[in-house]
Amino acid sequence: MNDTLVTNLDHALAAVDTAACDAYRRQSWRLIEYADQHMAARPDLAALLGPCPPEVLYRNHADHARFIEAQLRLKSASALINAFVWVYRTHRLRGVALECFPVDLAIWTEAIERYLDEPNATQVSAVYRCLRDMHGQLVRQADAPQHEPATTAELQPHFQRYLAALLKPDAQAAIRITGEYVRAPAQITTWWEQVIQPSMYTIGDLWAQGQISVGQEHLATAITQRVMAIYYPLILELPRLKGAIVVTASPGEHHEIGPRIVADLLEIHGWDVYYTGANTPAQSIIELLRHIEARFLCISTTLVHSLPSVTALIAQVRSAGLWSSPKILVGGQAYMAGSTLWRQVGADWFAPTAHDGIGYIEACHSAGRA
Repeated sequence: MNDTLVTNLDHALAAVDTAACDAYRRQSWRLIEYADQHMAARPDLAALLGPCPPEVLYRNHADHARFIEAQLRLKSASALINAFVWVYRTHRLRGVALECFPVDLAIWTEAIERYLDEPNATQVSAVYRCLRDMHGQLVRQADAPQHEPATTAELQPHFQRYLAALLKPDAQAAIRITGEYVRAPAQITTWWEQVIQPSMYTIGDLWAQGQISVGQEHLATAITQRVMAIYYPLILELPRLKGAIVVTASPGEHHEIGPRIVADLLEIHGWDVYYTGANTPAQSIIELLRHIEARFLCISTTLVHSLPSVTALIAQVRSAGLWSSPKILVGGQAYMAGSTLWRQVGADWFAPTAHDGIGYIEACHSAGRA
């Protein structure tokens, strides 16, 4: 990526103040309506969208408004760039023409200048112009090779069979394939990290590329949740003597597999884990932290636009006056968008994998005993 373009985007994001962010949020329904109407009126719309129906574009506009608002508050050029690269890549795989992106951004810029007052419009439209200037660079990054799921050669045949069962979908096959490998808690650790997690990443990628429906993605998630529940009794009888930990998904998110993996593996390592699931209110998390005197809070975030809510949650935890003062660890795909995002949300540490997170927690525990 051209350093000058990145610097320009950094400066444009830094210049967007709270008033401009709030104005963008208040007028977002007008911006969406304007973008929908003006894209629909284009005579070349069918050529721009390819095989995708216009309804896909309208859903994307609604998501775009929420996403950009979060990015304006987050102010991370790397996060915004990586997110746009993902959008370019997935929509190109669905047959959307690359020319659609600068055209759409130009229409959003017109809407911003129409419905936002000065200087709010000037601040926000500068970000959109930077993104349009980056179009060629975003295309090149979208074309770069992607990393394959992190599965060892030994587990690769199991991974392929499990993934096939999810895609079929065949819950009985997924349970049977898991049972052929998992006999004890140590094998749960390997299976959860080497088969389940990369399988769910692959499922998410297939949905993003339009190769499977949202219904298929939900079925795959439900099957995996059933598999994890069936083998959870192997963990239940293990001792939990190291202290209490709260594991949660980010406020507003419904992605549960990642934090569930972390919770299960921490229990295998002897921690007393309180897993709250998805979309737990911040005040409930704080009350739980206070009640159990938790030593750690682990937050899993899948979507970049959830990061402002994570920032708010961490700030509330820090200001709650908790006697235990838990260390806060974050992880999930959202933080892959920028190397400093975990610092920006106010966390103590970032774990790129469940294994890394457990290593950090174990190291803190050992240091506390020394």
